[in-house]
Amino acid sequence: MPHKKGLRIGLTILSVLAAVMSMPIVMFSPMMFDAPGSDENALTHFLFFSVLAFPVLCLMGGILPWIFKRRPKSIWLYGLSGLAVGLLVVAIVLLSVKCGGDFAC
Repeated sequence: MPHKKGLRIGLTILSVLAAVMSMPIVMFSPMMFDAPGSDENALTHFLFFSVLAFPVLCLMGGILPWIFKRRPKSIWLYGLSGLAVGLLVVAIVLLSVKCGGDFAC
């Protein structure tokens, strides 16, 4: 199963890079609540918690397959990184459609 090891290494590198590169976004994410009325918008809260969860899920998706590599289905733990991307995309699309891209509807 050497092909799985190469896939595991590549996906781990991508997951860790995504987590590291998202740190500036996480750092500035509280500024979403600067707009008047944005603190009462549920979609802004959803986006905020999605941004906070992104690096955590990416790191979990990059590390857990190595911890559970003896399990036959451990490669599917990389889906946590996909879940993180999906949460962000859903939050951004919902905010764009419902609020016209504004953090305060």
